[in-house]
Amino acid sequence: MLRLVYFRSRAAGYDPCRRLSILSRASSTSSEYEHFYRYTSGRWIHNEEAQLAARYTRFNVDALKSIAVSAGHADSVTRIVKLAEGAYNKVFLLTLDNSREIIARIKTPHAGPAHLVTASEVATMDFVRSRLGVPVPAVLSWSSHSEQTPVEAEYIIMEKAPGIEVSTVWDKLSRRQQRELVINWLEIEKRLMAPISGGYGSLYYRADVDPSQSLNLYPNDEYQSDFVVGPSVERPFWSDERSSMDVDRGPWEDPLSYVLAVANCERRWIEKHAVPAQESGLFDLPVHLRQPRAHLSLLDRYIAVAPYLVPQDPPLLRPLLWHNDVRFANVFASEEALARGEVQITSVIDWQHTTLLPLYLQAYVPKMFRYHGTTVLPAGDQLLSLPENLNTLDEEDQATVKADVYRGNLHKLYEIYCARINPEYHKALTLATRELIHYPVKFSAKVWSSTFMLLREFLMRITAHWDAIAPGASVPCPISFTEEERQAHLEEREDWQRAQDGKDGLDRILGVDADGWVTEEGYEEAVRRNWELQEGYVRMGAEDPERVLRNWPYRPR
Repeated sequence: MLRLVYFRSRAAGYDPCRRLSILSRASSTSSEYEHFYRYTSGRWIHNEEAQLAARYTRFNVDALKSIAVSAGHADSVTRIVKLAEGAYNKVFLLTLDNSREIIARIKTPHAGPAHLVTASEVATMDFVRSRLGVPVPAVLSWSSHSEQTPVEAEYIIMEKAPGIEVSTVWDKLSRRQQRELVINWLEIEKRLMAPISGGYGSLYYRADVDPSQSLNLYPNDEYQSDFVVGPSVERPFWSDERSSMDVDRGPWEDPLSYVLAVANCERRWIEKHAVPAQESGLFDLPVHLRQPRAHLSLLDRYIAVAPYLVPQDPPLLRPLLWHNDVRFANVFASEEALARGEVQITSVIDWQHTTLLPLYLQAYVPKMFRYHGTTVLPAGDQLLSLPENLNTLDEEDQATVKADVYRGNLHKLYEIYCARINPEYHKALTLATRELIHYPVKFSAKVWSSTFMLLREFLMRITAHWDAIAPGASVPCPISFTEEERQAHLEEREDWQRAQDGKDGLDRILGVDADGWVTEEGYEEAVRRNWELQEGYVRMGAEDPERVLRNWPYRPR
């Protein structure tokens, strides 16, 4: 996620009007640009050196400005500001002497393979803009080879997205306008449903991918289209040591090949790089579940059942190019329309890591409308209702309940309007077996790092609901679990959930994200609290002090 570059204050909260401005001058030295290269939007209380290194990108700022001047038909850059930065990109706003504003994106090492990630993003933006009519900023200049550009880094220069970021106005919109935004977004998704049949992977210009690693976007399309399907830039295929491993990254002609490639990539990484645990951390799986053999065995079970989890209905298998990070921060709306009480989406940004996948694996409610509460949402066209005892609650609790019901109904409204506007997508979204066939694919990509328990849970559900996967049980389930395994899983799942809740609680107390990220202003306080909690745990005498220090999630550096 990109973070806006603000002066932050925990007491005063975020002030989006006080963005950090860094003006460049013709006489600027490299040291004056160091703030551009470094990550400056926060700190980490653990492993900070590695986190900063993954986000450090040095580039020739003056060369970038020169290219921007040419792309923007100007004579000079009057101002350059780092707008936002995250794990994968640094985003700069350049103001030209003709009053035009344009955006430059510089990728970080963490983003993945430099050429493929950059080339795919540019081709994807062009395709959805020129072929599908999706409002996307036009790319003005780009390079996916740092050694071939005076910028000395991969870059994309594009138009500034017109309109206002929806995240800054969402809470001010009327309920009617919020519903209109749902409908507006569904109309954009309908455009993305345009037929593509070439295969699965990521989108590129034909000239940017070796012919041996590409598939035509449409049948009988050889050399007719500028676009092809090439290797996937999905993060699971490139994270950590995987970037240098010889694994199948596509493109794939059939869904099963993709599904198996995801699992086999994780399997090969575990075989080569996973280190067996010697002792359990405070919030980790038990030692016997942090052994490579346990993870390989689970993946083998998944691989055995995976062929049966691919739907037989051809429309569910069609390749679909889909935005994978639909948040309010990535959607812009017309300020003029909002002033009239209307809603018009003017731009959709951040198409990095976009992939072509089977429809059934792309179907989900967008993050900006998705409900994350604990209330079970009703089926069909029903909406949530306020509880009958609402008037017995105090004002604060009433407000909380009303907000929760509204968020749940926003999720439901997306589904209801989706059925009317985009019925093919809605079918995939509401497939009876969706969770059983969708989530295991995602979980198989990160078994070692985080999803062992989740994958095992879903494999057990699959065996319990095999009739839904193979109606009539004409094909026996290829995997099974003993009663002892099921009972052990129930107990270990409870322990794992308590550990997850404990880690979440620790993060809340410290005021950090899951990876230890904290605002610049909150850093010293988070470090102090972390030390106090660690020392307090040691004084409780519950565990050996040295063991606590070795396994505490945020260890002193």
